[in-house]
Amino acid sequence: MKNQIFKILIALIFILNFNFVAISQDYCHGDNFTLQATNYVAGTVQWQYSYDDVNWYDFDNANSLTFYFIPDASMYVRLQIHDTSCIPEYYYAEKQYIELIPQPTVADAGYDQLGIIGTSTVLEANQAEIGIGFWTIEEGQGGSLSDPNIPNATFTGLVGESYTLSWQIFNSCGSTEDFVKISFVSNFTCGQNIVDSRDGQTYPTVSIGGKCWLAKNMNIGTMVFGTEQQTNTETIQKYCYANDENNCNIYGGLYQWNMAMQFSTSEGVQGICPEGWHIPTDYEFKQLELALSMPSGEVDIMNSFRGHAQNVGGQMKQGGGSGFEALFAGARNGGGGFMYLQGTGSYDFAYFWSSSHCSEGGECSEGRDENFAIRRCLQGGSQGSGRYDTFNKGYGFSVRCVKNN
Repeated sequence: MKNQIFKILIALIFILNFNFVAISQDYCHGDNFTLQATNYVAGTVQWQYSYDDVNWYDFDNANSLTFYFIPDASMYVRLQIHDTSCIPEYYYAEKQYIELIPQPTVADAGYDQLGIIGTSTVLEANQAEIGIGFWTIEEGQGGSLSDPNIPNATFTGLVGESYTLSWQIFNSCGSTEDFVKISFVSNFTCGQNIVDSRDGQTYPTVSIGGKCWLAKNMNIGTMVFGTEQQTNTETIQKYCYANDENNCNIYGGLYQWNMAMQFSTSEGVQGICPEGWHIPTDYEFKQLELALSMPSGEVDIMNSFRGHAQNVGGQMKQGGGSGFEALFAGARNGGGGFMYLQGTGSYDFAYFWSSSHCSEGGECSEGRDENFAIRRCLQGGSQGSGRYDTFNKGYGFSVRCVKNN
């Protein structure tokens, strides 16, 4: 940010005649100014300002020929003189307008994108509302930008190379800069971590029954309070247990079914999952359970915990051996409250939405309509895995994702 002092110089030749001299440079928010009158004759002086050239105000403690200040906005300035022994009050010079140029938008280069599969990615910098933005490749060989002057440029690089990019926003009053790190990998093997390019969060993965699953709950979006409904906007919304974002960092977010599905009703839709992943179907949950030795005669049972003897639910819990690593994240209930977080004994629960909702000809129990969807339940006091359709889509549950074939 500049911190130069610009002077407005007013030279009095006769009592009501004047010359005005100003340095010809850009005036910026945060600059210091000096107002100064010369060849002064007599009287009491007061520097004044106006934002609209209609309403004028006195500067505080501005009763000398020289006055230092930092304008808070573009404004007019003038000097008032009052000399009772001569004539009524008058103005020492024509008012002058100080037009301030705002500082540039603070640059935000977006989240780091590490381990991106392939050789290109879309950058996620902020828009330059004030000033001009541009990308620069600071570190790394063989990288290129589709257009260095747009925040959402496509960056292309080499597999195995690490890059640091700078996003800078500047104008005549200064510049701001932020950095993002990017790396590419040639392919993905289940068991490796993935990085969600939308927010930079890292998720472990695990292969169970021939499917690759996230081994951690999704935690994307902006927190809204439990008393609010999650709405269809451009921003993904999440609940954090007890309206505490620290709980989202530990247990992941809680999502109403429509938000998890991004307001689609198609089975296996991407929803809030990363690119290349989707919300698991009820069938895919069954395949996971069968891979953990769920008896085929129990897997289709609705509104019950199944697979107790085989410890199917126990295997899915953190430390249970399957790698699914479920935590008891609890839920946001239909009334906007929270229930069953880990640590409440036999009444701590984990709930996971499937993308299979109740409709005519579906597998839901009698009386369920399109306001309900099938979920999975794990309970602290049970070794089984629950398959239920009893809570409506307005509840907030955890979301796991499964990789597309």
